[in-house]
Amino acid sequence: MCKEYKTPIYSILAGILITLITGLFPNVFLLGVSYWGYFLPWLSKVAYPGATLNVKWVNLFVNIVIWSVLLYLAIVSIEEDKAKKPIRKRKRKA
Repeated sequence: MCKEYKTPIYSILAGILITLITGLFPNVFLLGVSYWGYFLPWLSKVAYPGATLNVKWVNLFVNIVIWSVLLYLAIVSIEEDKAKKPIRKRKRKA
C-alpha cells in the first residue's frame, strides 16, 4: 500500500468504527423515541416492546465523514509534529 494513501484509509476506517461505537450510547429521548449516535443521532427506536431499530442513513454517512475528517486532521498534525526537528540550544562558552 502506498504511504500517501495510508492516512486517509486509516482515518476512514477509524471514522466508521467510531460511528458504529457511538451507536451503543443513547443520545436523546424525545416523546417516546430513543436515539443513538453522536454527532447526529443515526439510530432510533420507538419506546415500546418489539419495536424495530430504524437507521437514518444520511446521518450515519454524515457522522462517518465528520469523524473521518477529524481523525485525518489529528493524524496529519501528529505526523507533522513528529517530522519537526527539535531546536538545539547552543552551548555557551565560559
